[in-house]
Amino acid sequence: MNVLLVDDQKAIVDSLKNGIHWDNLPVGQVYTACSAKEAKLVLMNFVVDVLISDIEMPEEDGLSLCGWAKDKFPGLECIFLTSHAEFAYAREAIKMGGFDYILQPVRYEEVEKVLLKVWDKIRNNRRILQIMDSQKAVMEQSNHILETMIAKASLGKSEDANQIYRHFHEIFRSEYENCSIRLTLIHIVKWKKITNIWSEKLVSLVFGNVLEELFFEQKGKAGIVCQPEDKYWIFLVVENRKINEDIWNNYLKTFYTFIDENMDFSIALYPDDMAASSPDKNFYDAYRKLTGRLLHNTEKKRGILLEDTQTEKETADDNSIDLAIRFVKKNLNKNISRTEVAEYVHLNEEYFSRLFRQQTGATFKDFVLSEKMNEAKTLLAHSRLSIGIIASKIGYDNFSHFSKMFKKMTNQTPQEYRKEYQK
Repeated sequence: MNVLLVDDQKAIVDSLKNGIHWDNLPVGQVYTACSAKEAKLVLMNFVVDVLISDIEMPEEDGLSLCGWAKDKFPGLECIFLTSHAEFAYAREAIKMGGFDYILQPVRYEEVEKVLLKVWDKIRNNRRILQIMDSQKAVMEQSNHILETMIAKASLGKSEDANQIYRHFHEIFRSEYENCSIRLTLIHIVKWKKITNIWSEKLVSLVFGNVLEELFFEQKGKAGIVCQPEDKYWIFLVVENRKINEDIWNNYLKTFYTFIDENMDFSIALYPDDMAASSPDKNFYDAYRKLTGRLLHNTEKKRGILLEDTQTEKETADDNSIDLAIRFVKKNLNKNISRTEVAEYVHLNEEYFSRLFRQQTGATFKDFVLSEKMNEAKTLLAHSRLSIGIIASKIGYDNFSHFSKMFKKMTNQTPQEYRKEYQK
């Protein structure tokens, strides 16, 4: 820590600087000043952690100096020196945010003891700031992880999604004794005003702040992923031993009521029915289940929707999309059309297209392209096949068109990708 000594008598300043055993203290630099004006110049130009100032000084006293300094530098600690042992001074010093109060003539040993105490406070404050910065960085990183996890799940990549979920669970191990990750899907089903001034970022901020406030005692932290059509995936990380199903359900009701009564929109809230208290939880299955609940809320009912209400036809529709995905993966060597696949699963083409996007989060065309390019990347990295043959294996007769689409998806040509990744 760096220290600034202030007294209108230079002899006292020199005495403190020369008499205190600075080598025995966790002090880096010792600055001096003989007036409040001079002290302000030092504070504005150098990093100072502790201000030791006489209270009684001409022009501007130490209390005024401390008030100015604390306003400019909130983390600064102030220690006052005075020759008057009056409670009024001590009370005013404490009111101004003073750390301690030392009577003059000063005993160097007493100053050293006070400096050691203030160092403990500074060190603890720094540790708290480091933890807060670390937590902020973790949550910023976690949102990127969650976006990737949702993207993988929306493309039907269950193993990838589950693996990312396990990593997401792992990053909170050092902070929580036993964390639980509660998954909830929120859908804005109706806007109450014609003019919508809400951005996705603002909606996410409101959802996150309200949930973290509600779950403060459980050390709640909310990660949020936005998807098209006003869908928001909420990942609430909480201390598992501080929460049970009753607390969870009651807080969800409070959250829903607050949003419904105070916001410009109405929501349908789809919570997962069991805590993800273990990294072994199948995230992809939970994702599919909540997506299915939203899909089957065709009337866009608002409220907390806990149960699956699938009809026999809707269950068949779910199976049809699974069948379509398997068909695509088995026929990557062909020019797969939406019409062909819709007929294969016995659904109307437009209905199939809408249902496919609702359940996977991707258009049918984008899904097929993604699967083809993933297969191409695998063949480029792990086979000796020519690029022309690889193109034909994923349904491209035109080598130039394949190369163009591959670079569009990966920012690399097939040749560049093979050179980088082939073992």
